[in-house]
This record gives sequence, structure tokens and C-alpha cells, in this order.
Amino acid sequence: MKPLLIALFAVTLLAQSPVRRVTDPGVVTTRQEITPTGVPAVFDGRVFGVAFGRDSSELYVLAAAGLYRYDWAANKVVERLDAGRRPALQGVAFDPVTGNALFAGVDREPGVWLARAVAGKPLVASKLGLSHAGAPAVASSGCKGGPRLAALPLIFNNQVAFVDLDGVKPAVNVDVSTAPASVVISSDSCTAWVSHWGGHKPKPGEKTAPTGLSKTADQVPIDARGVAASGTVSRIDTQTGKVTNEIETGLAPTSLAWDQARHRLYVANSNADSISVIDTSTNKLIATWAIDPFDQRAPGLAPTALAFDSKTRRLYVALGGINAVAILDTANGRLTGMIPTAWYPSSLALSADGKRLAVGALLGAGSGWRDNPKQRFVHSNRGSAAVIDLPDAAQLANYTTAVAENTHLTLKGRSVRQIVARGPAPAPKAIPARSGDPSLIEHVVYVVKENRTYDQLFGDLPEGDGDPSLVMFGRDVTPNQRALARRFVLMDRFFATGGNSANGHQWVTQANEVAYTLWPGYEGRSYPYDGTDPLAYSRGGFLWDAALKAGKSVKVYGEYAPRLSEAKPQQRAQYLARWRKGDSFQNEFKVSSPIPPLDALLARNYPTYTNGVPDQVRATIFLHDVESWSKQGKMPNLVIVQLPSNHTYGATPGASTPKAMVADNDLALGRIVEGLSHSPFWSKMAVFVVEDDAQNGVDHVDGHRTVATVASPYARRGAVDSTFYSNQSIVKTIELILGLPSLSLFDLIANDMRACFADTPNLE
Repeated sequence: MKPLLIALFAVTLLAQSPVRRVTDPGVVTTRQEITPTGVPAVFDGRVFGVAFGRDSSELYVLAAAGLYRYDWAANKVVERLDAGRRPALQGVAFDPVTGNALFAGVDREPGVWLARAVAGKPLVASKLGLSHAGAPAVASSGCKGGPRLAALPLIFNNQVAFVDLDGVKPAVNVDVSTAPASVVISSDSCTAWVSHWGGHKPKPGEKTAPTGLSKTADQVPIDARGVAASGTVSRIDTQTGKVTNEIETGLAPTSLAWDQARHRLYVANSNADSISVIDTSTNKLIATWAIDPFDQRAPGLAPTALAFDSKTRRLYVALGGINAVAILDTANGRLTGMIPTAWYPSSLALSADGKRLAVGALLGAGSGWRDNPKQRFVHSNRGSAAVIDLPDAAQLANYTTAVAENTHLTLKGRSVRQIVARGPAPAPKAIPARSGDPSLIEHVVYVVKENRTYDQLFGDLPEGDGDPSLVMFGRDVTPNQRALARRFVLMDRFFATGGNSANGHQWVTQANEVAYTLWPGYEGRSYPYDGTDPLAYSRGGFLWDAALKAGKSVKVYGEYAPRLSEAKPQQRAQYLARWRKGDSFQNEFKVSSPIPPLDALLARNYPTYTNGVPDQVRATIFLHDVESWSKQGKMPNLVIVQLPSNHTYGATPGASTPKAMVADNDLALGRIVEGLSHSPFWSKMAVFVVEDDAQNGVDHVDGHRTVATVASPYARRGAVDSTFYSNQSIVKTIELILGLPSLSLFDLIANDMRACFADTPNLE
């Protein structure tokens, strides 16, 4: 059902022209503001890459609807070419020899292709690889009388394709390490460098995990938490077709810029918030520059793209996590300032005269609407491209201040530091002011569900800001969720940061997501909503990692563990019949995880993601454990529970109807909360319930707006809270309760949910 929705939406994108601005900007769910500078253009769909043309008046923009040759000053599309089923990531490069661009994409047939950006889109090469490609590079001449080459990283195939631009010789694919993302090639075609999201191939004795569920999935090195532990770049001799050197960088190297004259290769480490510097004359790492502009430190800046100015020796770094471009002095790696951009910049181009910078923003102006303006949809992406006159020192200082204010962080050296002796511990509160202060709550239950918008369930609740016409699962289907919202707190400004399950579950468990899931780079390799691809994990780690480190006990029921094989839809009825007869299902399932700490925390007999198992089965297994905890007088501090049946089978023939599956999910949630509220732990408990994303429907406020509820003796009663919340808000609130550090800059800056709580319990 998900691919069908995307395909139907893609049809509506055809023949659309960019606009200077939108009157209905989407919600930036990270709680950041965006104040993009420059001359903007907003496109339908995501923007994947930008490149200047013959001069700085011509811009190529690779978007979901195709490659645009664009006169940005006049806001005029000169030409638009089809980009296929999926454009390559950062997949456009200008060819100075021919005076036009090359761009890449992928179709089911002929697979990954490379084409010239001229009328008719003549293919330079096709059938290069499967599933996905990264950023291409173009040489100016041939090597030792050989052909002039273009290079294209094939992310899924673990290869770099070298293409004869004259079309005389067939393309040559060179095997490299795991998940190559970006490539640069020498002007003479003799040498290339490629970055690998997955790092080096595993060495004997290294701890590894597979990048997906396939029996032939690549294994990558992991650390003790299960996070991918290597990022590398490799040097390729194009004459021999061999890798001559492989050098460790930071995690998830995503983009490259090569100063050939000075033998310096710059590497954007998107999951390490740093730049690696390699001396290409000695093939050695000579420096690592941490990008660290703020007093507060947390993962998530996400350097995604680079552009190098050989005249000024400036390096421009797109920081997807803070919607900015950083400017580094390559003499010493010093940050000289930042320029604000639209949402999540992921491609850069510098004009030949060095006076202008083009910035492609993947998410741009935020999500728009589908069918009509009242039906806002998370996948109605509106990426953007902007051309920016490079600022002088005074303007750059103003821009830098704007980036800090937009991100709600303090620039280094701007805060007034006061040394204050920590006094006696403050009185316990439901939600402490600082992590580490005492909380009145000792047990947190975190329930994760699937894909609903606020209006789908709560649009007709008069207390909140809803649209009754968009209700799909109202009072007759979701009485328990509505009762929780009305008895405790109705939150009508709660947003899911992820747009699909592959990134939604990253935000749920890590309060962050890496470029590999957002762009996405996993296509063909995995769909990593279920802990089955270590390339999807943030270096900040998981909520359970922080809890264990703080000495808290944790139990996980299904969440972020490898999915079960999807049972036939008819088996749901069989499970329900057994449940009605009183089956306890204690020995029905046996689950495990390739993430070592999570594997030790899993309830082995609790089913992971599948629509084939009703949530009544899950609730029965979970409540059996609640009963055991009650008898033992001991319950974990953090319990994470997946309840996924509200995803539904859609309109699949012979399957349970969507209403039946959402009702199953609602009843299971009601049973779980009822069981917890009658346990001896209830007096010191808080239950948080949220969807991983909101992609399955529309909402009149924004396609990211979703359903979240709380239940606790400390939760306010009969309240409406219109504070801006997101998935990160729940993570932050749990961190405050349990005394945990922030996992990323996104939970660091999120609004906590103290407005939903009081310090006097109500046990009625």
C-alpha cells in the first residue's frame, strides 16, 4: 500500500514549475525555525542535487519530478527532463567540457543509468547497477590517452562505475567497500576517491551485523551498542580498476571535495559531525575537524554536502541537522560562520566565479497537501533550491546569529558562564527541571504504534483543533484512545518527525536519524524500521543504552527488533479465536536482535512487527509479565512496547478490515493501561503512547501531526495542551524522569512535556 500511495502522488508532480515562496509552509518538526537566505525556488517533491551550468545564471536542479535546467534569476524553467523512478542522491554534476550536466537515476529497467542533460536525455550508460546511486563526478580529460571518464557510486552494488564519456568503451565497475555514497575523480581521469557509509569490510574477529534481512546482506563492523563503527574512503587507480588504499574517516562519510592542487581531500562525516582531511600525495589522514559551533554539544549537525573554493580556500559544508551551511577556513579548520537555509540542506554547488552558492534542501519548505489544501500529507514534499550571494564579514556574522537562534542553541563564547555550587537536591517533581534531579515517577512505559494522523482519530473531538471531515477511526473504533485523551491530556500540536517507518522508528528510539535513512540510502539493502541495519543508527545511541548506563532496568517488547515473517492475513482470525478461548501464547514466539544490548533486553516471547498477529495477543503476553512483576514487587524502570496492528492491511482482499485492526489495537492499548493502572507500580508510573509516523493519512494542520497520549497519576486531568511537541519530546521527558543525558541535539532542544503533568498525584 505504501508504494502505491507514493506512485499515485508522483503522477501529480508532472509539469509543475517551481515557485518563489509558499503561503502554507509545512511544520518543521524538529522545533527549529528556518529563515533561508538567497533567491529561493520551491519544487514539488524532494530536491536531490544542484549544479551551476555554463555560468552563474544557469542552475541545474535534480528534483523528484525531474532535472530542471533553470534560470533562477527569472524563475524560468528552460528545460525539464525525466529523472526516472528515483533520482540519484546528489545525482547531478556539470561537465565543463561539453557545457552541460550529467545526471543519474534508477528505473526497474535499465537499472542505474547516467545521462546527459540535453534534449531527449541521451543515455551515456545504463544497466550500471541496481536500486540506487550516489553523487557522480566528471573528469576533464582522459588518462594517458585513454577515454575521459565519469564516475558514479553504486550504493547497493558496492561498486563505482567508470563510464567512457565518448561512448567508445563499455563502463567498468570496480568493487569497493560497503555502501559507497560519493566519488571524486582527478581532472585527468587517472585517480578517483570514494566514500563508504559502511566503512571497511569486516576484519577477522571484528563484531559485525548484517545490513538487512537478506541471507547475502553485507556485514559491517559495529560497536558494543550495535552502531556501525567504521567509515572509510578508498583510492581507486582507474587504469588498473583496483583499490590501492583505504583510509578510516569518521562515521558515515557522505560527501567529498578534492583540492587537487594542494593534495587535500575533504570528507563530510555525516554521523560524526566532523570533516576528515586526507593528504592525497601520501594517502594518509592528517586532520579531523570537529564541527562544534555551539556551547551545547550533542550529535545531529549532520554534514551532508561539500563545496570547495580554491581561490579563497574556503570549504562550504551543508549541515542538514541545523538547516545551515558552515564555512570553514581550510588553513586550520576554523569555523568562520554559518548561513541559514531551508529544511535539511543536502547538496551544494559553487559558481565558477566563486561569488554565489547554490543550496539544495531536501525538505525545503516542509510538507504540503494532497488533493486539497485541507488535506495535508507528509509525503507531499516541497524541496527547495536557493542561490546565495556569498556574504561579507558583517552579513555572515548576522547569518551566524540567525542559525543559532533558529536552532535554539548558544554560539560558543556568547553565553555568560557562572559557576554556581550545586546545593541540596531539589524536591522531587514529576518532570524534573534537569536530568539527574529526583523524579516522583520511577517507571516509564513507552508504547509505539503505527502511522496515524491526529485528524484520523481525534478530528471530531471538540476540545482540540480537529477537522471532523477527516476522521476515519472515531468513537466507534477508538474509544480507549479517546478516553485517555479526554481523561488526561489532549495534545493537538504533537508531530511525528519521521515521514515513514524506516525513519520514524529512529526518532522514537534515538531522537535522531542519519542521512542513510532520510535521503534514503537504504533502498534495495534494507527497510530499517526494525533494527536490521546498523547503518541506520545514530552515533548518539539508543534510549536503552542511556538507561542502562545510568543503572536503570529496561525491558523491550517488540520495538526495533527484526520483523517476523508476515503471516497470511487469515491467520489473524485464528489467533483471535485462540485468544477468546484464553490462550496465553507464552510459548508461541521466540525473537532476537542483532543489536547486542537490545537482544539482552527483549521479551523473547513477544512478537515483533507483523500485521498477522493481533494486538490482543501482544497485550495478553505483556499483561502476563505485569502480573509477574506485581507478584515479585519489582518492575523495570523503562518498558518499551510495540503495538503495530493499527498499521492495518489496508484494502487487502480476505484480510481484516482497517477498522477491525485499528479497533484491535485500541482494545489492546486499553487493556494494557487498565492492567498497569491496577498494578502496585501505578502510583509512580507514567505511560506515553505515540505513533512512529503519520504517513497513512492526511491532517488539516500538517501531514506530520499525529496522535499521542499520556496516562499517569501525575498527568493532568481533562486538560488540553497545545504546546509544540514531537517524538523527541517524549524521549526528552523520559530522559528527565530517569536521569538520562540527551541522545542528540534534537531532544536537547525539544519541548519537554511537563505541561502535561502535575506534582500531586491523582489516584482515582
